[in-house]
Amino acid sequence: MRLLKIIILVLFPLSIFAQNFENQWTAHYSYFTINDVFYTDNTIHAIADNSVFIYDVSTGTSQTITSVQGLSGDKISSIYYSTSYEVLVLGYTTGTIQVVFDNGAVSTFVDILNKPTIAPTRKSINQFYEYQDVLFIATGFGVVEFNLSNIEFGDTFFIGPGGSQINITGVTVSNNQIFVSSSTEGLLSADVNSPNLVDFTAWNMLSPGALNGVYALDDQIVVWENETLIRTWDGNGLNTVINNATPISAIKIIDDELQVTSAVNASTYSSNFLQNNTISSSASLSFAMNVAIVVEGNWYLGTQESGLLQVAISDTTTSQSLSPSGPLNNDPFVVEAQNDNLWVVYGAYSGSYNPFPLQQRGISRLQQDQWINIPKEQVLGATSLSYITINPEDPEEVFISSFQDGLLQIQNNEAVQLYNTTNSGFETLVPGDQVVRLNGAAFKNDGDLWITNARVNNGLKLFDPETAQTVNVNLNAVIPDTERDLGFSEIELDRAGNVFLGTYINGIVGYRERDGRLIRISGEAEGANLPSNNVQTLEIDQNNQLWVGTSQGIRVVFNISRAFDDPNPQAQQIIILDNEGVPQELLFDQFITDIEVDGANNKWVATSFSGVFYLSADGQETLQHFTKSNSPLPSNNVLDVTIDDSNGAVYFATENGLLEYKGTATGPTESLNEVVAFPNPVRPGYTGRVTIRGLTSRANVKITDIEGNLVYEEVSQGGSIQWDTRAFGKHKVASGVYLILITAADATETTVTKLLIVR
Repeated sequence: MRLLKIIILVLFPLSIFAQNFENQWTAHYSYFTINDVFYTDNTIHAIADNSVFIYDVSTGTSQTITSVQGLSGDKISSIYYSTSYEVLVLGYTTGTIQVVFDNGAVSTFVDILNKPTIAPTRKSINQFYEYQDVLFIATGFGVVEFNLSNIEFGDTFFIGPGGSQINITGVTVSNNQIFVSSSTEGLLSADVNSPNLVDFTAWNMLSPGALNGVYALDDQIVVWENETLIRTWDGNGLNTVINNATPISAIKIIDDELQVTSAVNASTYSSNFLQNNTISSSASLSFAMNVAIVVEGNWYLGTQESGLLQVAISDTTTSQSLSPSGPLNNDPFVVEAQNDNLWVVYGAYSGSYNPFPLQQRGISRLQQDQWINIPKEQVLGATSLSYITINPEDPEEVFISSFQDGLLQIQNNEAVQLYNTTNSGFETLVPGDQVVRLNGAAFKNDGDLWITNARVNNGLKLFDPETAQTVNVNLNAVIPDTERDLGFSEIELDRAGNVFLGTYINGIVGYRERDGRLIRISGEAEGANLPSNNVQTLEIDQNNQLWVGTSQGIRVVFNISRAFDDPNPQAQQIIILDNEGVPQELLFDQFITDIEVDGANNKWVATSFSGVFYLSADGQETLQHFTKSNSPLPSNNVLDVTIDDSNGAVYFATENGLLEYKGTATGPTESLNEVVAFPNPVRPGYTGRVTIRGLTSRANVKITDIEGNLVYEEVSQGGSIQWDTRAFGKHKVASGVYLILITAADATETTVTKLLIVR
């Protein structure tokens, strides 16, 4: 291992060492879908979509490896652990290969990913097989050598007709012969010690067919053909030894046993193909499997929805879940956080508000670092769950909009009521059927709930949770043909309680409850300066400004309350200067999926293609820009963002999983009793900002040196401020003790705390 580590250092420029983000990020991936496992030395390595967890059979402990530790975040297609070199090797559908060393370092190889002569559809890594110091890699285009002693690629074998690219589904070595299976060209072999394996003529076609894998069982070559056949090669042809009753999903060779999995049953066979053990889904233990193995008297089942299960061979009626805690799925649609609670639903609808095919996915809740999941069977039949509204007076009551079935009420982690046309005033799109498309919602101060009801005339409703009665707001005055507007996005309330909602083709609709006035703020053709009438998201900040995210960019309506009395309310683009000082529009032509305001009045802006931006309060400065390439985000398609004002945590729902960023901006507090500054002390080499948290709204913060000289002053917008440790933005202050003097906005409360800076 020492020699291996020296070689790794020498070869560092040949690969990319992935960054570890554990200091500021937490991954919240789901481990309920186990796609494959690899077993060696009492350890199970399990693939869960785009992350891995490692289970020690002897100790019962597990650990996870995710994009926070440096994984790419893409879908993992193959896994292998080399006990000789103590490295975990992961292959991806994209062609990327990552090597995880025993010290946790992750090295990324993008040679295949970046190869222009190979089509993206052919780059998937299908299987690994170790022989001596070489890892043979079965890919969608051929066979690739990877040298484990040098941690570098070797030769590539294009072995299709005429040296063409063919999909290699498996590879193994037996008796100095390398055997490969192909989904189009059947079974091929060559002398594994031949110096000329790159020459396709060195390979022999043994048997045609559509093969899904090839394996060495003792001295036998076993192939998996079509969906159900397991056959052996006798030197002249293939002979069927097992005709499985159901389609096979995985085959493993462990301890000289052939282990065969289908969705509802699995069996193990001796080398003469006599069945040793079997397990089937039943009423007492129901599951759908992707892969199953037997180790030391136990089945380990990698299931489609139940995670990794351990089942004793002696009692197949009960199981133990081994998967780490996590949400139900890795494709969150909407997230909502409040007071150290996070709720997650999985939607969904398309960009044109089409909820089909309908999905019933369940609900997830993260509470004090523990996941609570409400399975799909317990949501009263509701599908396409698309919006979350937490009761601000009772965090145990949550209303979840369904973009097909109405409004789902959750109390104490249990679905208690589904409101539709039969028990409330919500309206259906299809007369005589329950097609109730609800989405954005917001609580009034009196406890009633504003909510959108798409494609009906009364598209805005005020719902009373106590009585289930609704007050209708007819939108025909501003949307003459409500059925053509396929969906409404979000609802926001300004300081005066006025209601604003985003639409698919009609821009922004505003409603003033006190006099029933309706307004519409529409796109450029109507003079309101929206880049698109497809308004995906709305957010009102601490200055009562309405930030608008559309399918083609971002806008701001200043002092939105005045829009009702303005004959032509205008949305304004934000003009910034690029690196060369040239004016340009902020986030021009970007598809904006969400905007959220944090405790410092800064804006988190999520996009469909460019990750997420963290902007200053006025949008003039980009404080952070997180993408798949510079952060643990598993995708640049960020669907939703939510901020927990109690602790500053920022959650990102992406198409490939849920991530948490340790933000510093918090909401205002009721008093100054818990003011804290961090990091404290500021140690030599620290280049970041100091956060002062626990502030009341608009508190005055003065920072002085020990002699009373003022070095910084700011009025908080929310519950925290940040200081760059410079004296009014100029030079960095010297080492020493600094006093932080805080006065509430009404001057009725003050507090002092200290900060030590060491240069």
